[in-house]
Amino acid sequence: MGNIDEKRLMELEEKVSNLQKRMTVIEDMCYAAKEVLTLEEASKFLGMAKSTLYKLTHLNTIPFYKPCGKLIFFEKGNLLSWVRGAKTKSEEEIRQEAALKLQEMNERP
Repeated sequence: MGNIDEKRLMELEEKVSNLQKRMTVIEDMCYAAKEVLTLEEASKFLGMAKSTLYKLTHLNTIPFYKPCGKLIFFEKGNLLSWVRGAKTKSEEEIRQEAALKLQEMNERP
């Protein structure tokens, strides 16, 4: 009977593991569809610590909503715009910009 119990236990563990994977997929799908995120969700979305996010809201550096005066919410589109607004130019972009400026300076009388 010991083998049967072990076999059954292994089957149950595999089923639980599969259910956990399916649940993660469902959670990810729901998360991806959300437009408004909580502080914790925004923290995961941006890949930064909640304390850093709190600091950014305190400094009014990042767009956020505080409808009840306590809870903080973020619009996913605003977060993406905020991240994209801090773009650093690549070396190639800097070279192209410099070449354009030099060309403009050489064309001036």
